[in-house]
Amino acid sequence: MAVHRLMGVDKADTIWTRFVGLMGRRDLGDVRLWFPRCTSIHTCFMRGSIDVVFLDEANVVVSLHPEVRPWRLVNARHAASALELSTGGIRELTLRVGDEVLWECA
Repeated sequence: MAVHRLMGVDKADTIWTRFVGLMGRRDLGDVRLWFPRCTSIHTCFMRGSIDVVFLDEANVVVSLHPEVRPWRLVNARHAASALELSTGGIRELTLRVGDEVLWECA
């Protein structure tokens, strides 16, 4: 199990930030958006693909979904939270199921 430390993670913890998420953004750049208490993510109204990582309560990766295209729904039954990354983020961070992900929210 590897431990990954992320910088620049934003938290979607209000009704509005959870609803809007990354919808409508033209350039995602190196985006990292964390959704606490989340077992599913949709990409409705997205302009491009994203990578989605589901984590358990200890921030251990339970499911990886690279390059989720617009108008899709992905979920993980045993997840406690979800992390949305720019496309290629899973590959760049070399994330694997069982890895631990640590960060401080901006």
